[in-house]
Amino acid sequence: MSAVLEVDGLRTHFFTKQGVVKAVDDVSFSVARGEVLGLVGESGSGKSMTGYSIMGLIDPPGRIVEGAIRLNGADLRALPAESLRRIRGNRVAMIFQDPMMTLNPVLRIDVQMTEAIAAHEKTSAAAARAGTVARTRRTGAGGHSKS
Repeated sequence: MSAVLEVDGLRTHFFTKQGVVKAVDDVSFSVARGEVLGLVGESGSGKSMTGYSIMGLIDPPGRIVEGAIRLNGADLRALPAESLRRIRGNRVAMIFQDPMMTLNPVLRIDVQMTEAIAAHEKTSAAAARAGTVARTRRTGAGGHSKS
């Protein structure tokens, strides 16, 4: 099975007055269609920075200094910012370590997913809702709720 996501020799460094911090140092993996990958490690081991690097969310003074990130063969590092923004949340997503920091506990998850789809796809509210249902069903979690 061919890889949907390939990360090869990824290195993300932060250049500070105190020196270089090697937040991600030579990380490689691939994920095939239908596979799920979980990054596991101690606090500070680079799990989140690996995800941020893949998503193109590294802010200065950090930067990816080496490595390849390919989604369906396309080099994500070579994409313009607008193209990468369209992929984020649509084709590539990251579940953060603390979902309470990224999910609103007052809103149902389907509402939040629909808002995310609407933000990343030029679509009607009904189409965004249908996208939420379809994506949720693919996880095996059901995909329908009472409205």
